[in-house]
Amino acid sequence: MKEGVRISGGSLRGRPLAVPAGARPTEGRVREALFSIWSGELQGSRVLDLFAGSGVVALEALSRGALSACAVDQGLKAVKTIAANAAQVGEPLAVRKLPLPEGLARLAAEGLGPFDLIFADPPYEFTDYESLLKGAAPLLAPSGAIAVEHRARRALPLEAGNLVRVDERSYGECALSFYRPAPE
Repeated sequence: MKEGVRISGGSLRGRPLAVPAGARPTEGRVREALFSIWSGELQGSRVLDLFAGSGVVALEALSRGALSACAVDQGLKAVKTIAANAAQVGEPLAVRKLPLPEGLARLAAEGLGPFDLIFADPPYEFTDYESLLKGAAPLLAPSGAIAVEHRARRALPLEAGNLVRVDERSYGECALSFYRPAPE
C-alpha cells in the first residue's frame, strides 16, 4: 500500500488515506468538481461508492455531510485498505467485497439502498458501462443520481435501462457522466 490521497473537504479535510497497489484514486480536482455538483444533495444522503479503491469518495462524502456510505470493491487488498482507512479516520463505513457489476444484485438482496448518490470509478480499461448502470439503477432512490468516472475520449451510453445521461463534464483525460432515472 502507498499513501497518496487526502480528503479534500469537510470535517476530515486534509486526512491522508492509504491507496492499495494498482488503484487509481479519483483526482482531487475531480472530487472537488463532483462534490460541488452534488453539494445540494449531499447533506443527509446515502452514498454508494463502486470500484472504491481507497474509499476516498465514500469517506469524503461522509466528511461533507452524507448520512451513510457504502464502499464496494472487487479486490481483497482494496477492501482491506478501505476498512483500514475508515477506522483510521473514525468514520462508520459499510464495506463490501463483490464482483462488479454482477455483484450489485447482492447489495439489493441484502437490503442495502436505496442510495441517493452513487459514484462509480471503474478501471479505465473497463467497457461494460451499460451493465454497470443497469445493475446500479435498482439501488438508486427515485430522485437519486449516478456519476461515472471514465476516460474523456470514451463515450458512455445516453440511456441504460431507466437511466438517462443528464450531464457530462471533462477534466483533462478523465470525465464524469451523470445519470438520473427517466421521468415517468
